[in-house]
Amino acid sequence: MSYKTVSIETEKQRQRALDVDTQLPYQVAGEMKTVPFRKSAGEVEMPVLSKPMGELITTADGLSELVESVRLDVELGRERVPVLYSPIYDRLEDANFPEVFDAKWALEGRVVFVQRLENEEVTFGTLAAEKGPIARIKSYAAGFEYTEEMLMYNQAFNVQMLNRSMGEAYNALLNHIHLDPIVSASYDADHSTDPQGDDDEYYPIQIRKTLKQGLIDAASEGRPATVLLAPPALQWDIEEALRRHVISGTEYPELGGVDTVIYYGGWETKVGEKTYSYDGVGSTDAYLIRPIRGFKELVKRDLMVDAQPGPISRLIEEQIVGRAHRGVFAAIDENVQKLDLTEQTS
Repeated sequence: MSYKTVSIETEKQRQRALDVDTQLPYQVAGEMKTVPFRKSAGEVEMPVLSKPMGELITTADGLSELVESVRLDVELGRERVPVLYSPIYDRLEDANFPEVFDAKWALEGRVVFVQRLENEEVTFGTLAAEKGPIARIKSYAAGFEYTEEMLMYNQAFNVQMLNRSMGEAYNALLNHIHLDPIVSASYDADHSTDPQGDDDEYYPIQIRKTLKQGLIDAASEGRPATVLLAPPALQWDIEEALRRHVISGTEYPELGGVDTVIYYGGWETKVGEKTYSYDGVGSTDAYLIRPIRGFKELVKRDLMVDAQPGPISRLIEEQIVGRAHRGVFAAIDENVQKLDLTEQTS
């Protein structure tokens, strides 16, 4: 196949093959520190705590050792819910980002070389602003607590589950804040493509025809698309639609134009008695996207894990808080075509 598939499973497989050597930030009582995170062929060597957890938190060095382990566990948890939006967004990271970005901030340079004749002026390039909403840096946070019982009885397994669940939740949040602007937007007739194909025609061929018409519609409006965002339940049908077919003597060549297909089904978890969910792509929806130009991932501060003593009145020994400051610029109108993949039946 001439396109890249991006899904939870494909990204897990890719991560398992990666070699990583980086420094992960964390804080203990306000002091910034880092811990090395090294992975070779998907394997991570985790440090063994020198003492039981209850003893570690009694000294500054011991607490730092514990939080290093926490930070590594959080990073491993992130691999359980890989980020899916990277093919769409241009990542920009700067600790000096302001809180609010005007839409005209998303600029691109436009330059052209032309033949220069004698005494003629050089054609000078310009900066063009991508239309779109105002982007705002927002704060996101999550936390959990180590109880007296967890540390007293050295419940390392429960602690590890909490640590890694923070990593899962963070990446689920990132997928949501970057893909939800596309999934939840309203699309008018100029930005929508109706189902194509005949009633009771082989469904992947209907999808193929809708995809082809959507690519034509997007290109005719000046926003040629190369990325398809789709529901996981349609992965088999979409793969069938994109490949070459010969049906009843009619040859359908491999459908070009799409170089990346992202399958996003959302995420759900229950914390206490409350259920939290992020919507994925609708079961018969898909989106053709022109990437990068109108999509900016704004990172003022990526995930920071901090440890502070907990309130003794509730027998909380330590509180672990993760927080980040991020924003998203998504110019939907200039870069997205919604497809209706409803199956046509008589």
